[in-house]
Amino acid sequence: MSVSTFDPKNNQINQANSEQDDNIRIMPTSDDLKRPHSEKELIEEALAEAKRPDNLIASSRQQIPNISVNGVVIDPTAIAQEVQYHPANSQDEALFLSAQALVIRELLKQAVYADPTLGKSAWEADEETAISDLIDKNVQPTIPNEDSCRQLFDSNPQRYVTPPLLTVRHILLASPPDAGEERIELKKQATNLIETLQNSQNRDADFIQFAQQYSLCPSKDNGGDLGEIVKGETVPEFEQAVFGLPVGVSVNPIETRYGVHIVEVLSREDGQALSFEQAMPMIANELIQQSFHHGLTDFLFKLSHNADIQGMNLQMNEENVYRG
Repeated sequence: MSVSTFDPKNNQINQANSEQDDNIRIMPTSDDLKRPHSEKELIEEALAEAKRPDNLIASSRQQIPNISVNGVVIDPTAIAQEVQYHPANSQDEALFLSAQALVIRELLKQAVYADPTLGKSAWEADEETAISDLIDKNVQPTIPNEDSCRQLFDSNPQRYVTPPLLTVRHILLASPPDAGEERIELKKQATNLIETLQNSQNRDADFIQFAQQYSLCPSKDNGGDLGEIVKGETVPEFEQAVFGLPVGVSVNPIETRYGVHIVEVLSREDGQALSFEQAMPMIANELIQQSFHHGLTDFLFKLSHNADIQGMNLQMNEENVYRG
């Protein structure tokens, strides 16, 4: 395989960016991320473990790479269209992620075709179901026993607590993430509103009024109330900031991809330690997910290892693949 001048300098997949998908609404509420991983997301997570060299795609910065999988050419137009689903720090990295996704999909398609109980008809009937059925047949997670769960619990019991529970309301001064000057002005506005709320003789009424007047979140109709939230239910940057706050109005505005937030924590209930018996279902699920993830990585390694991939080298080295 010849490699020309394509040389992405930032080859680490930006997980934070990959999370910015169309499923996250402008309102960071408890329903935003309450959905199971799709097979596509699991595949992308498994691939993120793989090492890859600097020179990956035979291409220049002005040319979409020529890639084939077992003689099947990946359509350059498809690579160009796929870029929109893979935000990255550079055009080169976005190209790589797009090409990688299509290479893996082609590997899975060919595996479906070759499977005697699936075949071409299964793919043509429903591609996503065919991929799911293929993975179910080839990836069997290990079901952990009580001893395995106990070992994990004893190694780090402080991990197993009930999730903290917050009751929160907010005012969203909406702005695109790249609107630098606008965001500066919005942060000034938010700081002034926070100062007014902190000095207010009737904070509850003033917060509701400000939410209805300034917020561009649908929660403004409820005075900015987001209800009870636990970790994992809001966008990461909002969660990281909010769960570190005490009860009351945050002294600083919180900035997320959606804009600038004025946040008040109305109540806070910290997590309580769980006993082993209480934590065991959680631990068992964690171990099953780990086993499935590693098994999926192993399966993808085998597919790529046995394939003739031209124009891209995934380099999923065996030493990087867990085998339990």
